[in-house]
Formats: sequence, structure tokens, C-alpha cells
Amino acid sequence: MRALIGLLGGYTILVCGNSLLTTLISLRMLHAERTALDVGFVQSCYYVGFIAGALGLGPLVGRIGPQRAFIGFGALAALAALGYLSFDSPDVWAVLRFVTGFSMVGVFTSIESGVNGAVPNERRGRAFALYLVLTYLGVSAGQFLLGAGAPGGMFEHALVNGLFVGALIPVALIGEWQSVQAAPPSALATPKRPTLLLDGLRELHCVAPRSVPACVGAGLLSSAFYALTPVYLARIGYPASGISQAMGVVLIGALLSQWPVGRLSDRLGRRATLGVISVVAAGAAAALVVVRTAALVDTLLFLYVALTFTLYGVIVSDVNDRVDQARRVQTSATLLLVFSLGGAAGPMLASLFMRLAGAGGLYVFACFVTLALAALSRSRGA
Repeated sequence: MRALIGLLGGYTILVCGNSLLTTLISLRMLHAERTALDVGFVQSCYYVGFIAGALGLGPLVGRIGPQRAFIGFGALAALAALGYLSFDSPDVWAVLRFVTGFSMVGVFTSIESGVNGAVPNERRGRAFALYLVLTYLGVSAGQFLLGAGAPGGMFEHALVNGLFVGALIPVALIGEWQSVQAAPPSALATPKRPTLLLDGLRELHCVAPRSVPACVGAGLLSSAFYALTPVYLARIGYPASGISQAMGVVLIGALLSQWPVGRLSDRLGRRATLGVISVVAAGAAAALVVVRTAALVDTLLFLYVALTFTLYGVIVSDVNDRVDQARRVQTSATLLLVFSLGGAAGPMLASLFMRLAGAGGLYVFACFVTLALAALSRSRGA
């Protein structure tokens, strides 16, 4: 893990910028009086970019190493961030979100393959929890930076770009670079992309049958929260400053819960942990459909985020307990692909629920998904 110090430091900074950018886009579209469907479409393109990247970036990361991959894809994300300063069109923003998603899947594959390759199985839940703690530390800090300038102003977009560029510095200068060694052909072979994707999905289905639908569900919940919770809060009466503060505070819940849930999954088992957190999260989502008192909304959102944002770590730990070391780069890329499939659909599906049921429709959608995950955890299979 010592060799990953610079990589993890840069990752935390980059995630901070990405978090700021995600909410900033939703708020700017709200100020422009765009509909929830418009917001959902633009934000979904981020995960479409994820899908495109996950189809082929795993072998590339395995060949060039995590540091080089991080620097390359982080620089691409910084270039895309410049576009928001030059254009104010949802169509252009959709393209930029696609490029950002493509870049970020390369970053995430680099980090996850590095972390998973550095620890034994019995410590993987805690190691992945540390990675997710850094993720949500960056995510939460990004939300608080929304108040650094005028709402939706040029300064905040320039700050995003500065964070993206600044994230490359510790990766380049701090820590030992992992040497790039030739991996077995099974890990780095590059067949046609559909074959690579199908092979990865088949392997996931064989070693952990619940992983594919569970990862889709985690993607649905995560993307819907990021894209549409600012819309939900605005429609139940939160001012712009209150939205940024609420988002920052509740995302601290994701940070605080990673380590205890990681330890719980190491002791209780991944499957049982998945069931427990899904059931409790479903209860919190159901309450958010009807509750409108600010203090209660903040409390319920804190609990909901603290639970649902641990799902991906539990799922990834479960899968990596079961796969060979040589397959972990491809496995990380495949899991991110599956997660992004749910992520691409989440904002659009949730926005349809909001059109039918009002602001609370977002958490009607979340309640359905978490109950499905709870049922999945009780299904038979490995």
C-alpha cells in the first residue's frame, strides 16, 4: 500500500473536483429552468461514457500500470472540464459528461486494481473500505466547495479544472511507482470487445451470481442520488445554499460508514451484509417520500447515503474474494461496466418517477431498488 500513497492522494483530489462538477451541472440546469428529464439525460451521459470506457480500458490499465493510466485519464477529464466554461448548451454538456465518464472509468480501474492487488482476502473488506473513505472524503469536500463563489458562476467551474489538474501532481511525484510486469495472457489478452465483455460477465456469473444484478442496483441508486437529489431538495423548498450544505453533510455519512461496514462484511459475510443494509435503506427511502421537515429530511438522507453508498464496496469485496489474482484488473473493469449500466439508467428512470409522483418519486424509485437488492441477497446461489 505504501506505493499507492501518491495515487490515492491524487485520487481524493480528483474525486473532489468531480463531485463539485456533478452537482454544479444539476444546479445550473435548475437555474436555467430545465426539467428533471433534461437533467437526467445530461447526467446519464456520464455513465454512458463509463460504459464505453469499461469495454476496453481494463487491458490498457494492466499494460501501462496504475500511475500512468491515472495521469493520462485525469488529464483528459481536465480538458473536458474546460468545456463547461465555454458552452452553455445541454447538448454540448451531454458530450462533455460522456468524455468525463470515459476518463473516470480509467481512473477508477487504476485505483481498484491497485488496491485489490495489494492486500490478501482477509483484509480486502477493510482495504476497500479505506479506498471508499477517501472517495467520500473527496465527494463530501466537493459539495462544500459549491459555496466558494456565486451559484453556478465561472469561479466554481475554474475550481473544478484546478482540482483535476492538481490531482496529477501527487501521482507523478509522491510514492513508489509500481513496476509494470507482463501479466498472464488470460489477464491482458485483447480479443474483440464484445468477447471480452461477455467473458467478464460469464466469469462474474460463475464465481458470484448475485454480483451482476447487485452491481446494477448499486449503480441505479448512486447515479440517481447524485443527479436528482439537488432537484428533489429544490422542489421541497431548500434554497441553493441549503442544497449544497445538505449534500455535503449527508455525504459525510458515506465516508463514516465505509470502515464499519467493511469490517462487518469481513465478519458477518458479504451476502448477509448486503441484505441488512438494503432493508434499512429501503425504510429510509420510504420515509423520504413523505417527510418534508428539513431536520428529518437531512437525518434520513444521511442514513440512506451511509447505507446505499457502501453497497458497491461489499459487492466488489465479495467478487474479489473469489477470483484469481491474474484476473483482477479485468474483473475491476467489468464491475465498473456493470455499475455504469445501472448508472446510465438511474437518472432517466428516477426522473420518470419524479414526473409521475412529484419530488418524492425519486425515493419511490430508490425504495423499489433497495427492496429488490434485499430480495436478491436471500436468493440461492454462491
